Amino acid sequence: MAGSDDVSHGDIYHKLGSLEGKLETVLIQLGEKRSDLSVLFSRLRELESRVAIGVGIAVALSFSIPFVIQASSPRLHFEGSAVQHEKP
Repeated sequence: MAGSDDVSHGDIYHKLGSLEGKLETVLIQLGEKRSDLSVLFSRLRELESRVAIGVGIAVALSFSIPFVIQASSPRLHFEGSAVQHEKP
């Protein structure tokens, strides 16, 4: 007598095939996500390098501008220095 919960070899192979197909789909999706992440990280790396260059330029300018102003100050006449103080 065959019970209602008897499973044939065909049923097992069918379920295994279905499971294998789902697993392959998941692996394909993971591969796509991995390639998307690698593209994203390469773009982020490029952006970080550009930001680092910009920060380096800003730091260099912040150090050099005071020296340039100091060196050219005898030749420059600022309006604030031209104002004469009145004596009371």
